[in-house]
Amino acid sequence: MSGPPVRNREGAGRAKALLMACFVLFAALLVWPLLTIANRPVLIAGVPALVLYLFSVWAAIVVVLAWAARRAGAEDPA
Repeated sequence: MSGPPVRNREGAGRAKALLMACFVLFAALLVWPLLTIANRPVLIAGVPALVLYLFSVWAAIVVVLAWAARRAGAEDPA
């Protein structure tokens, strides 16, 4: 008998590292200094720049985390 495959443990470690990197990246995108850059009285296609920035960051969070969840699910054979 052998233990669980090493690939599963490595995959879980990579998934955790990817999620941690996503957390740090998206937290960095939502700190006050970057928000002040987008907080300008500028309209882009009739939408304030700050609203467009926040929506874009939110959409990126959703897309990246959905991709990471699908990737982690594909690596998990169970």
